[in-house]
Amino acid sequence: MRHNGSVTSTIQPAKNWMPLWVALTTIWGFSFLFIKLGSEFLSPSQQTFGRMLFGAIAIVSVVAFSHRSFIVRGPAIKHLLLIAICAQVLPFTIFAIAVHHITSIAEGLLNSTMTLWTALFALVMLPEEKLSRTRAYGLVVGFVGSMILMGVWDANFHSEWWAYIACAMCTMGYSFSALWTRKYLSPMGLDPISAVATQLTLGATICGVIVLLTPHKIESWPINGVLSVMALGFLGTGVALVINFKLLQTAGAIATSTVTYGIPVVSTLAGALLLGEKLHWYEPIGAAIVLIGIAIVQQLPISSVFTKKP
Repeated sequence: MRHNGSVTSTIQPAKNWMPLWVALTTIWGFSFLFIKLGSEFLSPSQQTFGRMLFGAIAIVSVVAFSHRSFIVRGPAIKHLLLIAICAQVLPFTIFAIAVHHITSIAEGLLNSTMTLWTALFALVMLPEEKLSRTRAYGLVVGFVGSMILMGVWDANFHSEWWAYIACAMCTMGYSFSALWTRKYLSPMGLDPISAVATQLTLGATICGVIVLLTPHKIESWPINGVLSVMALGFLGTGVALVINFKLLQTAGAIATSTVTYGIPVVSTLAGALLLGEKLHWYEPIGAAIVLIGIAIVQQLPISSVFTKKP
């Protein structure tokens, strides 16, 4: 779910990019439901391989039809390989493992902490980033919200704490990869679509090797599960990256970052209404506090995103 490369364009009115925003929020929000359904018949490594394979096919098709080329330069390949591991291979596999122990609702809500980790890691990885008092307050608010979201006092957390922590670590991988891209890949001026196609191809290759080394007999092929894995790949890992790139072009980085606010809403509704998962009272409260912390860290007044004139 990352953007590689630099984007420069004129920001357009909200009516021009809002459909893209809704599409991206919906696709990524439903990803956690698809992970749950895919995990019912595939091992975590098999699900990750399927997701990466279908995602690579989608993006490689875009590369082929738009007459782009794969990235073959040595330094860029090493960076893309690292990002594929940290932003796709490891987190996709961990989410697929954790969903056997916690709800897809919890996974979707925990995913909202990514922006907080990004702000924290930026202080170390990007010297130009400064920890202002406002940002410090935002990080503290976000941390408190994370603790409430997980329900650290609840018996469910005590028995499955490692799954909650593992999902939180996945978002750290996303954050690290985003910052690594900004610091090392963006200055190279790579074509974003070509870079993502190369990245997903590398990731799918790694996952394919892992599947071969860890064989798991598939007992059945439920249609819902098969379609879910295909959707995770084509939509959540392939098409969504193209939409994200287009949204960055038309709406700008600030408006695109507000997708973070919509994903937990979609994932929660999908888990509760379609999977019948139980929503604990503290989960939406904690998620709301996390999002408030994110807004403080980003110094992002949400209302201004939709009222800002081009």
